[in-house]
Amino acid sequence: MDSRSVRPGHRRAALSIAGELSVIGWGVRQASRRSGFSKDRILRWQSGHSIPDPDFLRWLAALGILHRRLSHPLARAVPPVGNRPPLNGYAMTSALLTIGWSERVLAERLGEHRTAPRRLISSHGHLPVRESRWLEALADGHRDLPRPLSPICLSPDP
Repeated sequence: MDSRSVRPGHRRAALSIAGELSVIGWGVRQASRRSGFSKDRILRWQSGHSIPDPDFLRWLAALGILHRRLSHPLARAVPPVGNRPPLNGYAMTSALLTIGWSERVLAERLGEHRTAPRRLISSHGHLPVRESRWLEALADGHRDLPRPLSPICLSPDP
């Protein structure tokens, strides 16, 4: 199939998938791991050659909204600092696993050198307080938006 045979609706969905993955900071492989849909299926959707699953699109859009709202530690939607301690290396790694980011993606989002999070962990340091609240808010959002269920999972038990 060439690009002329892609339907306009499929093209919009494909652009939406690519855009949301970019905002979230995921590649197709990470989206596949997180959603339960195969990498090949997501690539077909992203190329516009098949109709994306609506639940997948809603889930991805909801995650995109979360990441736009919390785009940076200085975003207005980041919870106030309060009296909670900053994240240590273990808590930071746990949040990164929940979000699906590598330390490198975190460093990019913070505008730091790519090895800064690794140095922080190895020195038993803490993430600054504002960055800690931001990372916690993103991790909480990912926990609140569980992956879409496939039709097989939705069928009633006999």
